[in-house]
Amino acid sequence: MADSKIVNLYIPCQMDMFQSGTAYSAMSVLERIGDRCQYFEEQTCCGCRFYLEGEIVYAKDLAINVLDCYDEKLPFIIPDSTCAGFMKTQYKHLLKNAYTPTKLATFIQNVHELCDYIVNVKHIECLNNYFGHKVFYFKSCSARNVYPANDAPETLLRNTRGLELLMDDDIHGCCGANGRFSKVNPAAAESLMGEIVSKIINMGVEYITSTDIRCLQHLDAYKVAHGVDVEIIHIADILKGE
Repeated sequence: MADSKIVNLYIPCQMDMFQSGTAYSAMSVLERIGDRCQYFEEQTCCGCRFYLEGEIVYAKDLAINVLDCYDEKLPFIIPDSTCAGFMKTQYKHLLKNAYTPTKLATFIQNVHELCDYIVNVKHIECLNNYFGHKVFYFKSCSARNVYPANDAPETLLRNTRGLELLMDDDIHGCCGANGRFSKVNPAAAESLMGEIVSKIINMGVEYITSTDIRCLQHLDAYKVAHGVDVEIIHIADILKGE
């Protein structure tokens, strides 16, 4: 394993409120590879939701709270590609007058989605975890278009013992979960999700996973509403394994 270090662990608000067990999975994975996590209860939303709603002042206040809570010189690990992508792409504009350029650049450079950190920073491609199921990896819009492109999640899933990874590039469209789309166009969002789930189910999968907590919760809501026979799981819960 790589050298151990202290890392900042940031938990997205939707994970904290509705799926806190996954936060512990992320912490367990980081500790397994030798890192010690520091987490501050003072952290709140990263500001992404408010930013997408046009509430720039609130988004900036929340972003400032994030930077004020943590040490910008330490790796900043997030088990979510949307929050990580938002921080990497928008904080440099949102906070350009709130901090020195050096402090802000250092923080942004240290922001990493969990899988990207494991594979491309710690240089670990196998966690020796086990998950004996057929799994479809749903690469979210944020993972494809916002967070810096990488195949770290696929690498870790392929190297999970017992896991059969199923993928189809034609299925990685928008599920309608993020931003205002699902609120303003619920019928269209439902249709998009239905097409995605139908194609995945036809592949014979048992679990759908992703690096995006919002997409997973949207998938889970669709599953419950329509009685779809598939399980929804965050990638951190798979990587925790046995």
